[in-house]
Formats: sequence, C-alpha cells, structure tokens
Amino acid sequence: MVNLAIIYIGGNTTRFALWQINEDKSYRLLQSYKETLKLGHAVREDSMISEDKIQELMTILSNFNDFANSLKVDITSVIFSEYFNKIENKEEIRRRLHDELGLEATELTSEEEVNLDFLAIKQSMRVDNNLIVDISGGSTQIAWVKDGELFKTASLPMGTLTLTSRFHLEEMVTKDIHIELENYLEEEIAKIGWLKEAYFNDMIIVGGSARAISKIDRIKRRYPMSIIHEYTMQDLDLQNMYMLFMTKRLKQRFAIEGLDKNRADIILSALAIFSSILKSTGIQNLRVSGAEIREGFLFNHLTEKYGNMDDMLDRSIRNILNIHSVDISHAESLYKFASSIYDAFYPLHKAWDDLDEIIKVSSMLHDIGLSVRYYNHDKHNFYMIANSEVNGLSHREIIMSALASTFTDGLTKERAILQFGQIINRMDQSMVNDLGIYISLADRLLKSESKAVNLQKSLFVGNTVKLIFSSKDPLHFELHEARKLSTIFEDMYGKSLEIEIELLQ
Repeated sequence: MVNLAIIYIGGNTTRFALWQINEDKSYRLLQSYKETLKLGHAVREDSMISEDKIQELMTILSNFNDFANSLKVDITSVIFSEYFNKIENKEEIRRRLHDELGLEATELTSEEEVNLDFLAIKQSMRVDNNLIVDISGGSTQIAWVKDGELFKTASLPMGTLTLTSRFHLEEMVTKDIHIELENYLEEEIAKIGWLKEAYFNDMIIVGGSARAISKIDRIKRRYPMSIIHEYTMQDLDLQNMYMLFMTKRLKQRFAIEGLDKNRADIILSALAIFSSILKSTGIQNLRVSGAEIREGFLFNHLTEKYGNMDDMLDRSIRNILNIHSVDISHAESLYKFASSIYDAFYPLHKAWDDLDEIIKVSSMLHDIGLSVRYYNHDKHNFYMIANSEVNGLSHREIIMSALASTFTDGLTKERAILQFGQIINRMDQSMVNDLGIYISLADRLLKSESKAVNLQKSLFVGNTVKLIFSSKDPLHFELHEARKLSTIFEDMYGKSLEIEIELLQ
C-alpha cells in the first residue's frame, strides 16, 4: 500500500489531495483540502509574486506538508501550474520549498496540463467527440477529443484572474466594457481555426470555476444529487447565468445562492469565456468533470506503476467493494447469475437499451449496505451507490442502479419518481423494476455462497413461466426464499412463476 499526496499550486487556489493506493490497483481518496490564495492578484508589474504572498504560500505548504508527514505519506508531489511560466521569481519559491520544507516542485506547461486533464477525463467519463475547456487563473486550455483520443489542443491567453483584472469584472460592468469584453474574446477564440470546423457532441468543463458554476445551477434547480462529476447543463443555462452575473455588483453576487464568496470577483470572467466558446462552436450540451489535473497525476502514477488501467467502471466497482469489504468473487457471481436470469425472461420484459452497465453496478454493489447494518441494508445500498464514485455512468444510470439494488420484497416506491423526476422518468422506473426482481431472485438463490447453482432453462406455458435451476447441493431454504417473489412477479407480468431445482448427482 502506498499513500500518495499531491499539492497543486494554481494562480487562484492551492489544493491538497491524499490517495491510498493498494497492491491490487484499487485506490481511494482519503483527504482533500483547498486554500484560496489568489497568487495572481499579488503579481507585480515586473511579473514577480510579492513577498507577503510567498510567505503566505509557504505557510500553507508547510501546514500541508506537516499534515502529510503525520499521516505517513510515502510520496508527496508538489505541482506548479502553468501560471508559474510567467512568474519571474518562481525559482526563488522553488528554492525555498527545497530548503525549508525538503520538497521538490514540478512545473507544468500548458500542454502538460491539458494532457493531464484529458487523462483524468478519459479515465472517469465516456468520451467520443468532445471539447474540453479548463479555465485557470492565467489562461484557458482547450482540447478536442476525437474518437476517444486527444486530437488537437490550444491555449487562450486569458483566465479568470487576468480577464477580471483587464476588464475590472469584479465590479458592475458597463455596456461599453461588456461589448469590449465580448469582442476581445471573440477575436482570441477565432484564432483557433479548428474550433469552427469541427462538430462536438458536448463541452466538458473542468476546474474550480466549472465546479462553482455547476453548484450554483444545481442549487437553483434544487437538483436531487450533490455529485458534481457528470453533472449536465444546457448552453442556455450557462448563458442565463452569465447575464445574471453581468448585472450584479460584487456585493450583490454574495447573495446568489451556492456561490463561494472567494469566487465572487472572478466568476463572471469564467462565465464570459465559457459563453464565448459556446457561441463560437454552437455546442448546446455541457458536462462537468470533477476529475482534473490532480486526478490526471494520480492516473499517470498508476499507469507508470501498473501498466494499462482497467475499464473505468470495473475499476470503480472494485474500489467500492474494497472500501466496504465485500467479497468480489460473490459480487461477480451475482452479476453473472442475475444477467442470465434476465436473459431467460425475454421477451416477457422489454428489450431495454444500455442495460448491462446498470445491472452490473446494481448487482455487484447489492451487498454494500450490509457494511452499515443488516436491517434496512437495501436503503443503505441506495444512498451509498448514489453517492459513491461510479465512473463511466451518467447521473441517470447511477440513480437507476441504486434503485434496482433496493428491490428486495417488492416494487420500488413511486416516491423515487417524485424525488428524482429531474433525472429519471416512468420508463426508467419500469426498467428498474425489471432489473430489480431478477437481481433479487438471483440473490436469494445464491444466499449460501458455498452452494453453486446454475440456470438450466426457462419455459413459457400459457400464463405460467417456469425456471429450472441445477445444483449439486439441496437448496431448500434458497428455493423457499425465491418462491416468495411469485406474488410480486404475477403483479408485474400477469403470469405465475414456478421455480424448480434439479439436484445433480
């Protein structure tokens, strides 16, 4: 086991993250902190960071380093963002880090930052033909993902701090300044010729400003999930937010629900950049990535140590199972068994699209609620799946997986539609019920983990469906429990369910 700490120093914030990495390649985030230092505001005309800000930075880094040492961290990596490329006294800061704290700093170029962003996104989101936009304090990195691979990159010479300073966006913006701002952004974006030539499925926004914008939108919508990663917005959502902030003075922005006061002065600049890119490309759909440079650094470390990484969803499931000490082999058996039962009932149920990943998550994570307590473990399942790091699924798919895992003695309640109506609909609920009963049936027949059972065949005779299983062991208790689902099955499908076990010699 290795504990890896990453300290990322940007123009606006300094962030600390600590991961535990196990020998089986699973990992978990143990600690995460940030300090809003806004080094960019303290840069003099000679491109030097002021001494008081350097001292403030050193205090923060000393605290982070002491904390890391107290947790017996094996590796501590300090990363200077590309913002430091233009800082004249960065070598002095690097020297003081070495002399006072014994830390070595790695400085990233714009190209390295966008590559780490891409690595973090590719290992945590499904990508095909997308535009990645990461706004930092001093610049904006843009990447074109084509056929799932990094195709082209570009850098815009403005970020939240520099754009705010140039157009004084921390205060009320006049009409003239607004026009000047829009023209400037349009001219700079137009220099990236391939932006208008390509078609993008969506825009993936990354970084602190992206997270801040998503939080404001989630609170405005009263969104029922708190997860940032894979949160979706429409271009009109962002444009309306941009216009709202354009009419607000700094003190008035403080009253906007969900806005971190440390970002009240620079949030307008981020909205302006995102808005201009949307207008230039015609992109209508946005997704927010909670994974960025720090996660990219983690995945790069894992790749260098272990080689190519497993599929993101399989990796996520394994991480969650390890955290909750669930038997992985039993979870895999339940998934395969539930899938075979689902297939045996076709065409009794609908041929749902995008099913396999949902049934994989809901069946393999079916027992994580037991780590809380046996009673109401189905309810614990729902909360834990809905709030775990399940990479590769949309919020809709996560909620459906969580709901399917709660199906124990009956249909999931109508309350789910009322609570998550922004995310799922009644057709999704029907799919959840179909999956839920087959997972519950598989779980009951596999209760005794030492007894192997296999599905032999399914028979449809009139209004009766018969499932015939085989096992070398008597399954009296398991069969009794499975047959309790017959009434629910008949309510769902209008057919009676018969289950038999053939005892193998």
